[in-house]
Amino acid sequence: MVFVTGHKGSGSKKCIMSKYSKILISAAVLIYIGSLLALLKMMRIIDNHEVGDHIMSPEKIKTTINTAKSSPQHLGQPTTTKQYTELATTIAAKWNITTPNAIDLLVQQFEKANDYEPKKDFFHFHHLYKSGGTSISNFMDKTVGLRKVGKYWEGILPGSYESGNFDHDEALSDINKRLEEGTNREDLPYKASYAHTGLRPVYGPHRTKTAKLFQEQMPNKRLRAITMLREPTDFRASNHAMIMCGLNAEIKKFNQHREKKGLDQVCSPKDGLNVSALVDVKTQTLVDKCQSGEKVNGQQKLQCQDYANGVDIFEHCRSPSHLLAHHQYDKHYRSMFKGLMGRYHRGQQFGGTAYVGMSFGYERAEESKGYSVENVEEYTLQDLGGLDLTISGAGEGGPPEPDFIWFGITERMKESTILFYYYFKAKPLKKIPQHRIQDCHPTESVGWTTEHREIVKQKEPADYAVWRAANAILDVRMAKMKMEIQAQLDAGVSKEAMYYVDWDTLEAL
Repeated sequence: MVFVTGHKGSGSKKCIMSKYSKILISAAVLIYIGSLLALLKMMRIIDNHEVGDHIMSPEKIKTTINTAKSSPQHLGQPTTTKQYTELATTIAAKWNITTPNAIDLLVQQFEKANDYEPKKDFFHFHHLYKSGGTSISNFMDKTVGLRKVGKYWEGILPGSYESGNFDHDEALSDINKRLEEGTNREDLPYKASYAHTGLRPVYGPHRTKTAKLFQEQMPNKRLRAITMLREPTDFRASNHAMIMCGLNAEIKKFNQHREKKGLDQVCSPKDGLNVSALVDVKTQTLVDKCQSGEKVNGQQKLQCQDYANGVDIFEHCRSPSHLLAHHQYDKHYRSMFKGLMGRYHRGQQFGGTAYVGMSFGYERAEESKGYSVENVEEYTLQDLGGLDLTISGAGEGGPPEPDFIWFGITERMKESTILFYYYFKAKPLKKIPQHRIQDCHPTESVGWTTEHREIVKQKEPADYAVWRAANAILDVRMAKMKMEIQAQLDAGVSKEAMYYVDWDTLEAL
C-alpha cells in the first residue's frame, strides 16, 4: 500500500461566482468518487489471501460510481459507516462467516477504540505450543520489555519463559525484592508476561493460579490478554512432528547423514524422504534402550512392553493418514483451540487454559451443549475480538475477564507484528526474532496433503470456525489501521512522528 502525505494548496481569491460554484460541485463529485475508489483500494489491500468471487465486480463498481454521481444530496458527506459496512460484508464473505450478526460485529470491530494504557495495563501472552509463540516472546522482550537489566527485561515480569510454564515463585520473589528495596507497589515496572501458562479465567471456580498472583500482587493493574493461533491443520502437523513423535529431530539427523555424504537434504516423501523408515529406526532405538537396562521413563517402559506384545508403538507417527485414523488423534488433537479463549461458545464452561499441556486432550467442542458453527463464530468475534466486556468466568453478571487486546496469526506474522507495534506504540525492530524454524516444514516433510487437510476440516469444524473468525478480525484491524494512518498523514502528521508504524513492511504488503 502506498500512503500519501497530505499537503495544503492555495488558490486565487479572484473568481467568478458561477465558476466557483461549478468548481465546488466538481470537487465534491471527485471527493465522493475518490472515497469510493479508496474503499475499493482498501478492499484490495486488506491482504494477499485469496478472496475468490467476493471482490466487487467491475460492473458493480461502475454502478456504484454512477449511483454516486446521481445522488448529489450525499456529496461530501462522511462515508465511514458505509465503508465499514462494505468492508465488513466483503470480509465476512471472504472467510465464510455465517453467523447472522457477523457484519454487525465486524463493523463494531472497525469502531472499537484502541484503549491500551501502558501505565495502567498489564497483559499476559498465552503461548500455545507450535504457534510461533517463542518468536513473539522474544519480540515482546525487545519492544515492551525494554530495557534489559541483568538477566531480565525490565518490562517483563520474571517467571516468564518463552517455551515453558510460568514460574509463580520466581515472579513473587522479584516483586517482593523490589518492594523491600523501596519500590511502591503501584510503581512496579512490569508491563507484560508470557508463558505456555494461561491467565483466564481470573474469576469463578476455575480461577487460575496465575490470575490469583497477578490480582494479589498488582491490584492497581488492568489485566489484559494476548495470544497467537495457527491454521488448524498446520497446528496439528507441527505438534505431531515435533512434540508427539519427535519427527523433526529424526529428519534433521537423517539429512545430516546425507550432508556428510555430499548429498542434498530431502524434505518430502516425493523427494525420497521415507518417514515410516525413520519411525522404524526410532522404534528400534527405544527397544534397544529398554533391553540394555538403560534408565527409561514410565511411558517408555510401557511402550517397550507393548512392543513385546506385538504393538506398533509409533504407528500414529508413520504418516498423517495413520495419525488421523488412530486413537491417539482422538485422545490428543480434538478441539485444540479450547485453550485459546477457555471455551468455544457461551454454552461451555470456562477452563483448560491454565496449563496447556503438550498433549492437549480436550473434550470435543462439537459435542458440547449449545454448539453450532455459528455460535463459535459469534463468540470468537466477540471474545477474541475484544468486543464483549461482560464475559466472566464467574458466570453471567460476574466481573469481566481480561479482554484480548491483541492476537496474531502464525501464517500472517508480518501483519500481526505490524499491528503489535501500532497497538502498543512500540518502535519497530530491524528484524523480527525467529525461533525453531525447521529446514523441512512439518506439513511437507511428513506428507500432509490437501486430502488430509479436508479430513481435519471435517473433524474439527469448531477450530476452523475460530480460525476463520480470527482472520476476519485481523482483516478488519489491518484495514482500520491503514485508514487511520492515512487520515493522520492527511491531517499533516509526519511519518517520523508515527514512530510506531513499520512503514517498510506495511507498504510492501
